[in-house]
Amino acid sequence: MINLSYRFDQNSSSLELEGVPDVSNGDSQDTIGILSSWTLQIIGSPPLEGEKEHLDNLMNVILQYSRSYISGIRKTFISKKNIVTISPFGCSHKLLLNSTKKGVNPLEIILDDSELSDLTRCLDLLRFDPRFNISWDIKPERPYSKKYILNNVSKSRNNNNFFYSLILFLFISTILILIPTNNKYEIRDTTNISQNYRN
Repeated sequence: MINLSYRFDQNSSSLELEGVPDVSNGDSQDTIGILSSWTLQIIGSPPLEGEKEHLDNLMNVILQYSRSYISGIRKTFISKKNIVTISPFGCSHKLLLNSTKKGVNPLEIILDDSELSDLTRCLDLLRFDPRFNISWDIKPERPYSKKYILNNVSKSRNNNNFFYSLILFLFISTILILIPTNNKYEIRDTTNISQNYRN
């Protein structure tokens, strides 16, 4: 049976998938119907591998997070069984991956906006690629209501306001501590000076 391999490359992300056609489903020779393995390489991070379930979880979380982030909503998204979590991390994004194998420590990856965009683009290309006849376990996208956006954007802004206020307070406090103070004042007798002017 033909073993197929397809790759999606962006600037900072590279996603490679291998599989075979599902003959029972009538797949052509260049179509992957059964996924055998996948590898995701993000610059500065170790390569990620796993089963289809792990890729489903990663796609679900990243696509939902990116969609909400574009709408101005900064919130945490967690996959089934807590395998994948992505949350705001200052001006960046923290991707936390928990292995289903025992004894393997969680992997934490910090993404900036461009890296998040590259990763999202790779997953989007995979999702809509006609060379894959695979049913991905992804939540259907529904348009956000205006009420939902306004409520979540206001919460995000309140959290950001508190964060920036705390940074500003610590910055000003540090400056005030470092400024030298002179507590010694010279007291001059001004009565004699005024009498001299009168004479």
